[in-house]
Amino acid sequence: MAEESESEDGNYGSLDYRNVSRLQLGTYEFDTWFGNPVLFTHNEPEFLGFKQLQKAVKVTTSNKKYLEFNEAKKIWIPKLYFCPNCFKYTDIQDEMDIHIQCCTYRKKLPGKIMYHDGEVSIRKVKGSKHKLFCQCMCILAKFFLGNKSVFFNLDFYDFYIIYKKLNGVPTPMGFYSRELLSWEANNLSCILVIPCYQKQQLGTKLIDFSYHLSNYEQIISGPERPLSPFGKISYLSFWSKALVRAFIYGNLSTYRHITLEIISRKTGFRTEDIILALDYMEVLFESGEKNTLLDYYSWNSKSDDGFVYLEDDNYKIYISKVKLKKWLVEKQVSSETSLNPSRLILY
Repeated sequence: MAEESESEDGNYGSLDYRNVSRLQLGTYEFDTWFGNPVLFTHNEPEFLGFKQLQKAVKVTTSNKKYLEFNEAKKIWIPKLYFCPNCFKYTDIQDEMDIHIQCCTYRKKLPGKIMYHDGEVSIRKVKGSKHKLFCQCMCILAKFFLGNKSVFFNLDFYDFYIIYKKLNGVPTPMGFYSRELLSWEANNLSCILVIPCYQKQQLGTKLIDFSYHLSNYEQIISGPERPLSPFGKISYLSFWSKALVRAFIYGNLSTYRHITLEIISRKTGFRTEDIILALDYMEVLFESGEKNTLLDYYSWNSKSDDGFVYLEDDNYKIYISKVKLKKWLVEKQVSSETSLNPSRLILY
């Protein structure tokens, strides 16, 4: 079984092909999406790294075998077995079967509960305190996040893990990480819902929680850039639905003139993310340059309630509430958010 390991360089792990074909997580089995060399012995592509610590494999300084596998894009291991509770891993099924039966994480969950609504819960787990758990979770995530590069040096990361009961056992189904020393004050570094647990709105709940936490901390924030293709899709959907709710049902519904700064304060979103979402929904329009000799508010060519005027220094810009309502209907956006704010337990 995997044991705790440290690396001087936590910023590596690039491989341009899938070196492990499939993963088994409890009773679920599924394909990997990306390669992951970091859990293997150096220069020995067929041996997991923890076996080197157990002295089960002899270390070699020659990279001949590694280059041979890499050039031919050979599979290093056909299948890896991960514990669905603590994410320890092995390539031997019998070892995993024995471990799962006695895994302490089946009953004793790590970290502190931050949200619980009877169906799902979100727990805050410090990378500095639960090192092995977080390392193994990040190693699993690398198989599904092509741009993930931090696996071992996790002291300055917090992890927010979403749990849901599976056969009566609280099971970690996804997580997001947050860098504690982020120069850009990002509220999320990377996010993953494990493939076998997707299609349950768990990613939306995690993103929603990240903004509730930022709101509690009284900061305007957002995810770390660049976003992965799947991350961009998830965030555009989340931002768009949140803005539609705010303009149609919520605290932006009475505005006729508005600024990006007001929208940002009301939603907690960065202004660049607001523009991305409005453009994504195709509800943002401009109608020529402003005439600096005229009062901006006297422009009445769109004077009915179907428009909200977005103040800009150079252009006449407006948001179509008609298109917002149409988008809301087409996407079947509920007036309720994915999380119940009354169930938050923030510090």
